[in-house]
Amino acid sequence: MVVGGEPELALLLQLFPEGVEELDGAYAVYADEPPLGFDLLEVQEVAEGWQDAWRAFHHGVVVGRCWVGPSWEAPPAGAIPVVIDPGRAFGTGAHPTTRLVLELLQRLELTSLLDIGSGSGVLAVAAARLGFGPVRAVDLDDAAVEATRANAALNGVEIDVRLRDALADPLPTAELAVANISLDAVEALLPRLSASRAIVSGYLERDRPEAAGWRAVERRTRDGWAADLLERP
Repeated sequence: MVVGGEPELALLLQLFPEGVEELDGAYAVYADEPPLGFDLLEVQEVAEGWQDAWRAFHHGVVVGRCWVGPSWEAPPAGAIPVVIDPGRAFGTGAHPTTRLVLELLQRLELTSLLDIGSGSGVLAVAAARLGFGPVRAVDLDDAAVEATRANAALNGVEIDVRLRDALADPLPTAELAVANISLDAVEALLPRLSASRAIVSGYLERDRPEAAGWRAVERRTRDGWAADLLERP
């Protein structure tokens, strides 16, 4: 079936882990039945074996020193591999916000790190592969916690992953926090952090997070999205 409009690829991957394919400005998604609320422009039967054919449309990306990609691709020589397969939790490296956070992360000294809203664990795993530590991660979704743990094991890194509501529950301490979430969640989260620095994203280029006690140090943008490095004065 083909979904019209310009939905975010990352959201579609979360809703349709069986596969997503870009076709002439729209996205074809592979599923037996569409979720409620989706408008369908076209429904097509697909050939037997589609469960594996969709893999041809998921490719790794190089972000600075890192390569983020699926387990069925080989990373380029010299790159730090971060192996993440598309699944039920957000985060494959395909979305601009993930790349922007990874770009900023590689500019900082190695410290303890807390990934808030870890999703697939792509940022936490990449941080651990880069040498940050200890690395901790929290998410309020059981599937995300399981995915982060599984991807940490797949990449041979140690990450302390906990089921937490970052806006209500106590948070682990760390010198650096990363959060690729929505703008309102970022602004609600910042006052709760004990970190001295934070890399935040998940919002559009026109938006700028504001929170007392934090100032912007560096901004990166890509395809209309933005990420900011913030620190306490």
